[in-house]
Amino acid sequence: TGGVSLLGTQPGNAAVGADYDVVIVGAGMAGMTAARLLSRAGPGLKVLVLEARDRVGGRLLTLHDKDLLPSHGVEIGAQVIHGSRAPTWELIKRYDIPTRPRAAGGESHFRFLDGSQPDWDRLEALHSEASEVLASEIGPDVSYQAFIESIIADPQEREMMYTEALSWSAEPDRISARAVIKDGALWNDWHDEDFQVIGGYSAMAEKMAAEIEGRIQLESQVTDIFYRRGLAGIRYKYGGIATALTCRQLIITVPLGVLQGGGVKIEPAVPAAHQRAIDSLEMGQAVVVPMIFSEPFWGAETAPGSWSDYADRISFNFHHAPKAGGNAVLGWFAGAAAQELSALGPEAGLGRVLQWLEEASGQRGIASKLQWHHFKDWVTDPYTMGSYSITRPGGHGQRQVLMKPVEGTLYFAGEATAPPPHYQTVHGAYLSGIRAADQVASTLKAGAKPAAS
Repeated sequence: TGGVSLLGTQPGNAAVGADYDVVIVGAGMAGMTAARLLSRAGPGLKVLVLEARDRVGGRLLTLHDKDLLPSHGVEIGAQVIHGSRAPTWELIKRYDIPTRPRAAGGESHFRFLDGSQPDWDRLEALHSEASEVLASEIGPDVSYQAFIESIIADPQEREMMYTEALSWSAEPDRISARAVIKDGALWNDWHDEDFQVIGGYSAMAEKMAAEIEGRIQLESQVTDIFYRRGLAGIRYKYGGIATALTCRQLIITVPLGVLQGGGVKIEPAVPAAHQRAIDSLEMGQAVVVPMIFSEPFWGAETAPGSWSDYADRISFNFHHAPKAGGNAVLGWFAGAAAQELSALGPEAGLGRVLQWLEEASGQRGIASKLQWHHFKDWVTDPYTMGSYSITRPGGHGQRQVLMKPVEGTLYFAGEATAPPPHYQTVHGAYLSGIRAADQVASTLKAGAKPAAS
């Protein structure tokens, strides 16, 4: 009923009288990429981006405080540019954004919380064994944990292998074995090194927003979407006030967790194939706790480097050498550790983080040296409901379905819709925005195809 009244009863006339040609839900990397390209795709094309937050960037988020934080800021969302071939280098060059290799601070050191070193040779041998066994598998796509348990008997070696699942921010029983091993192999073949954005990753989002100024409406939380071929209606709260508009084409870029949690209701329901694809994925868990201390309490051999528990649920990273970056520690917590911190909340959660850090460093009383911290819980963030998408057991290969339009009117974009090995990344979201813009421009016959730069 609500959909009918919003869309009208005469499809042809309603489509001609739509408020906008294209509306994009979400001003993260995917949404702003699509808006930027479509704004140039044809003369007079009316494009609007609706963003629930009071800022752009989505899971790109850099904190700045000239009195407390290093000049480059602190990342509490996406951390780095993954790879020298990441498509987002097009934006880095266009906006003249400075970067540096993550390894620029010196040789990286890695150790477990108990002080031991990884057995890299044994781990590589186990990975090779797992890949060979999986290549011959013709049965169902099981969980990574079930697969590892079926081929490795030693509990400690199983824990070593579970690190692979936790690197995706997923407990090993929640993620597809084929995704971890097959998509992981694609990632290893594609990825070379990581780069930090000097001045903060948010700078990229802000420069994109400036390029499409006037087309982004913040504090606009979409609640309901109604559609039929050639026309979509959107209900949303603008500054808390309920309002609505219509468009000819609609791009939905909200994170998977919001779609699955019912934060945005879509009527009629999307086709069964699309719903299966959505259900085949879920959001990983991550809590990020950056900390600044008055003085380093860790050895010089640790920075740059990291401490981690065996399966990578708890990780403390030292991205900056003491002479170059101050006394910063980034706590990154995944899977069950993230869920534990999320349940505890910011105050008690910080206490648990400091307890883990004391265990790792062998030092006591480090809370007295803590000058600044931030507790970012992505698990319960209402606009993400998780960190980034993972593939559930049985769901391998389903992401491609989300790349297909619905009734030539609805389009899904965002990192969850990127192909392997690019999902979970900023550049994967960027690629999905280009793809969605291309599809929309083709449907609208808006003229020249959108270009990537």
